[in-house]
Amino acid sequence: MELLIDAYQHGKITEAQVTAAQASDRANRLQGEVDELKRRADGLTIACQALWEILRTRLGVDDQTILRQMQEVDLRDGQADGKIATRPVVCPRCSRNSNSRRRTCVYCGAPLPAGHVFEKT
Repeated sequence: MELLIDAYQHGKITEAQVTAAQASDRANRLQGEVDELKRRADGLTIACQALWEILRTRLGVDDQTILRQMQEVDLRDGQADGKIATRPVVCPRCSRNSNSRRRTCVYCGAPLPAGHVFEKT
């Protein structure tokens, strides 16, 4: 009887170890994704700051004008949520619709045209 209990416990321990290893792998993958998103956000922040400074110093556009334009862009999809809505993009090769945030067509793999500079960075 003790042998059965030991075998059962060993099986449960092995199962727990496998679950823990899978959770660790997933956590590592997610951390990599977070790190990549932070890198991309940092790059976009630098680009936005540079453009903002160019608008102010070289073109004389004041901060309020830029902020109003940001609000107008945000509201284009009908919601003031700080997001730009995706839109369908027609693939130049197969003429099927794809999401505007994709780099390539989900159907044929062709490169898709960028909707705006920040969609596919």
